[in-house]
Amino acid sequence: MHDEEYMQQLSLGIDTAFDALVFRYHKPLFGYIYRLLQDEKLAEDVVQETFLKIYQQGQKGFVPDQFKPWMYKIATNTCKDYWRKPASRLEYVTDQDIEKAGQVHHIIDHQLERQWMVESLNQLSLDYRTVLYLRFYQDFKYSEIALALDLSINTVKTRIARGLKQLENILVTDERKGASGNE
Repeated sequence: MHDEEYMQQLSLGIDTAFDALVFRYHKPLFGYIYRLLQDEKLAEDVVQETFLKIYQQGQKGFVPDQFKPWMYKIATNTCKDYWRKPASRLEYVTDQDIEKAGQVHHIIDHQLERQWMVESLNQLSLDYRTVLYLRFYQDFKYSEIALALDLSINTVKTRIARGLKQLENILVTDERKGASGNE
């Protein structure tokens, strides 16, 4: 069944349709949000808040034309709301343990190169990071990214190109630092 059909059922009061959406999207949505926020507990809270908003919209009878980009738009905006809250930002962002916790959390990811890439991506601005995560980690098409972030396709293409260029510069710089440190 298509996601939009589940939303249609939810709008008719069939709550099991919502369960199917949560089952289908919890893991990829968590991965996307975690990559943006680098905090496991906060990412889980944002996932729950995102699904709550989806449920509430479904109960009101709203059925999006394309569910997946709409859902990621809600998730992205919820992350942006977090960044706008000064108290939350101080609690999480100024904590120097975030970097260590992020490294420890990825015990599953024993691949140092992957961690290096994630750390490099996290040096990018939120605008560039978001489009790159949606494109390369969530496998979104440009049109889906545009819908999810409420941007034009040209803006999406520009942000991806600029983000990749900045990422390349970061990786080259890090590689040079590593090479000079080993001599």
